Parts: sequence; C-alpha cells; structure tokens
Amino acid sequence: FDTHVAGTTHIEGIEELEPHLNVDDKLDFFREPDNPYDNKAIMVKNADGIKIGYVPQTDNLIFARLMDAGKLLYGRISEKEMRGKWLKMDIKVYLHE
Repeated sequence: FDTHVAGTTHIEGIEELEPHLNVDDKLDFFREPDNPYDNKAIMVKNADGIKIGYVPQTDNLIFARLMDAGKLLYGRISEKEMRGKWLKMDIKVYLHE
C-alpha cells in the first residue's frame, strides 16, 4: 500500500534528521490507541527508534485493525523531499508474514 508520513512538520529536528532518512529505509509502526487526537493512530519510527510522524488518519483504520489483531506492519521509504521545513516522505506499507 502506498501512502505518506503525516505530521513531519511537528517533529522537532526533522531538518537535521532528514539526511539520515534514505529511500528503502525500513520504518517501524507502533499503535497509539490512547492518542488524544486519533484512537487509530499509528506512530512511525525510523530504524534508530526516532519518531518521524504518523500513518495518515485517512489510511490508518484498516492498518490499526490489523495491528490490533496481532499483525506486524512496517514501512519503507519510497521517496522523500524537503520542501522548506516540511519533509514530504512517501512510504510503502507491508504486512510481515
């Protein structure tokens, strides 16, 4: 599934982190059912465990249900571009079998 990382503009130090995020890097997903803004929230972290944003709310319903059912999902960066202070990062989402 193709989507993007939402909320990168809210990540402190994203400009310094951007050079260390590369196409094809693996991203780990973590459910945040207690998130005050979205109970289906899925946090995205890089391989070093640094939060880089979220799966977009428009895409997270099915992913959240899969994760809540014990499925392991992860992502890979497919494209990235700094646009001023915004890091636009497209990702592919995978189900780990």
